[in-house]
Amino acid sequence: MKSLIAWLFGFSYLKKLYQKHYDNFELKNNFWNKTLELFNIKYSILNTEKIPETGPVIVVCNHPFGLVDGLIIADTISKKRKDYRILINDEISQVDLIRPYLFPLKLDEKRESVKFNLKSKNDAIRHVQNGGALIIFPSGEVATKEKIFGKVIEKKWQSILGAIIRKTEATICPVYFNGENSFLFHVLGIIHYPLRRILFAKELINKKNKFFKAVCLPTHYSSQFIGKGNSEISNELREYTLKGKQSFNN
Repeated sequence: MKSLIAWLFGFSYLKKLYQKHYDNFELKNNFWNKTLELFNIKYSILNTEKIPETGPVIVVCNHPFGLVDGLIIADTISKKRKDYRILINDEISQVDLIRPYLFPLKLDEKRESVKFNLKSKNDAIRHVQNGGALIIFPSGEVATKEKIFGKVIEKKWQSILGAIIRKTEATICPVYFNGENSFLFHVLGIIHYPLRRILFAKELINKKNKFFKAVCLPTHYSSQFIGKGNSEISNELREYTLKGKQSFNN
């Protein structure tokens, strides 16, 4: 039964693909670019010149896809600078080739997870304070529909973003990804929200041979948020980033 489920939802395919290319020099040296190449996924991000090549940077993104948006933004930043890290779901750290680039976060609320997440947050803060680049999807969850024929909603951005910004002197680069996951993904999320996670592999596979668009919006700076609380900062940046959709309305 487990093998059938793994096949149905694409886990087996991704595992075999990973094992097949594990020793590939290009995969080890630029996992993001090679993975996109293996799926023939193309993309265009407008205004990437807004992302500084040096100095402390926090890149914040909406999260419509789950895996593809992560691959694309990591590939983009890796072409501009090498001192980047990603604050991301701990499950992704199972991919050992990218583990050195991650500050993992556990999504449950167990006591040990709280301590684990505090360490990752502090590591992320130190990384930015030392002049590095940090990529974060502040929602922590993939955007979804609340009604079958309703609009896709970007989840509330977590206050950890505000906490990091308040303790750093960084350039903040909002990036808006245009698009959404499959109808099946959203239906399953409405029926039983946690079950959406088993479709993440399938959602990556069904994006093979597709083209994606995103836009870098005008930058912000940590100094603009002095005197504001963590949640207020996160909420403001969420609203601002989602305005990027206007770039694709025509």
